Parts: sequence; C-alpha cells; structure tokens
Amino acid sequence: MKMKRYETVIWDWNGTLLDDVALSLSIVNELLSEHNLPRLSRERYREIFDFPVRLYYERAGLDLTLVNFETISGEFCSRFEARLQSAPLFPAVIRTLETVHQSGARQFILSSTEHHALNRMVTSLGLNGRFDAARGLADGLARGKLSAGLELLDQFQIEACSAVLIGDTVHDAEVADTLGVDCLLISSGHQSPERLSSLNHPVLPSLELLFQ
Repeated sequence: MKMKRYETVIWDWNGTLLDDVALSLSIVNELLSEHNLPRLSRERYREIFDFPVRLYYERAGLDLTLVNFETISGEFCSRFEARLQSAPLFPAVIRTLETVHQSGARQFILSSTEHHALNRMVTSLGLNGRFDAARGLADGLARGKLSAGLELLDQFQIEACSAVLIGDTVHDAEVADTLGVDCLLISSGHQSPERLSSLNHPVLPSLELLFQ
C-alpha cells in the first residue's frame, strides 16, 4: 500500500505497535478461571473485544453486578505491566516509525492505557524520542479515548485534514471519524479482519504492508 503523505501520524498502542494479544488473552483467561468461567479462544477474544472494555468483560461472561469492574480492571493492568516483557513490538515497528520520521511527519501515541503506565511501557521498550508525545487516559478503565484525542489535537495544534490515526479496533475508527482525521486499520491486533472490514476505512493485514 502506498500511504498518503501526512503531516501527523497518530498511533494506537495496544495491538497496533505492541503485539500484546497473546498476553492480554492469557491474563483475561486467568481472571475468568479464577471466577469459574470458561476460557476464551483467540478467535472468540477477537470477536468480542471492544471499548469500553466493560462491554467485553460482560461478553466474556463476567457478571459485573457481582464482580467489581474497577477491581478486575486493576488486576488486569497490574498483571499486564508486570509481564510486559512477553509482549514485543510488532516486527516492522522500528522500521515504520523511522520511515514516517524521515518523511517529516510528527508522530504521537493515543492509547486507552492509563497515561503513566503507557509512558513507562514506551520507555521500557526503547521508544523514547520516537514520538512527539504519548497520550493515555487518567485511569486504567479503558472507557474510550475520544476526549484524550480531542485534547491531543488541541494541545499540539494538529490539523485534522493532514493527520491519520492508525489502529486495530472499531473504536479507533470511531475516534478518527469524530476527530475528522483519516484512519487506517491493521487487522493483526485485537479485533478480527471481519469486524474491521465492515468499516469504511482501509484495512491491512499487518504493519509490514504499510509502505509496500
């Protein structure tokens, strides 16, 4: 795919730059087992994963009238960060970020991960200096990142008409549409190609194809 030249590229983090589906699935299945619920297959996980993640937990079988959502979310986040070493960057990430940098575009991360945790992960994976900023959320409840996206555009004076958001979920497409930026979706992350292909945005099977 020949990607149009943009002045700004806004990256999603989980499932787009960070290859964390296997880690996320492992932790969710631990939590389900601890509540005597059936484990999810990878295929089922990608079918039901969504934002806000409360919906996805309910689809996985958790009764959030009996189980405290904030407790479950906190447990997931703490286990996730503790095992971050088992979630690598996708193979083409460094090369892709360098190609975008050489084009002169600014690069940002916009994530539903808690802000400080996000920046710790970016640092841990050696990506300091690759982005103009990494913007996460105020808490770990992953309710959605539209407000953070609006703040990002305002703070850094990003012109929507010359920006693209690259992500791996329906929510990324929804955020891009509301912000008025272009959207490109990668189907190797948290949602299936079938779900993403129903949207009015280009979908690539992997990041490696972005500049081919």
